[in-house]
Amino acid sequence: GWTKNWFLGLDSNPTKALGAALVVAGLLGLVFERLVIKPVYGDHLKQILVTVGGAIVITQLIIVFWGAHEIPLPRPEVLRGAFVVGGVAFEKYRLFAVGAGLAVYWGMLAVIQYTRVGLLIRAGVENGEMVQALGYRIKLLFIAVFAVGTALGAFGGVLWGFYEELIHVELGQQLLVDVIIVIIMGGLGSITGCFYSALVVG
Repeated sequence: GWTKNWFLGLDSNPTKALGAALVVAGLLGLVFERLVIKPVYGDHLKQILVTVGGAIVITQLIIVFWGAHEIPLPRPEVLRGAFVVGGVAFEKYRLFAVGAGLAVYWGMLAVIQYTRVGLLIRAGVENGEMVQALGYRIKLLFIAVFAVGTALGAFGGVLWGFYEELIHVELGQQLLVDVIIVIIMGGLGSITGCFYSALVVG
């Protein structure tokens, strides 16, 4: 149907693929947070478990509605090939992915540490009731943070899809164990900790 034709159009427009992934994932994140995550706030282990369970359910729903078809996602021509320095080849796409990852990391740190929104997020984590009492709608802020986090997860998924040059239903499952390891090693809520643990796992 139209959905299949729309998805097949992503291979000719990388920007469209990225934009679609961010918007759709952000919206799904809002729904997922309200239905699945909200009841287990305060229990980190349960949050991890229901997130993994939710990922499995979503995978199966994708198969039910759209099938398990593989969709090609060729890399942009500018990101193909490699640079050769001193006899060592550096793949262009890997360098791009590293740069994109560092940009996201520094961007998140800048928001959390140097903006008013970041201050409210940190204060809300420490004492949400106090922040709420001061007149800030901290619950809505946390919902927005969850949606942004989901969109960033989709950003990583698009990068991985372009690396494999293929979208398939098991794409997320391939990285799920590594992601959980990174989160546990780095610490829930610690951007810097997860950054260093990701380097170790990598």
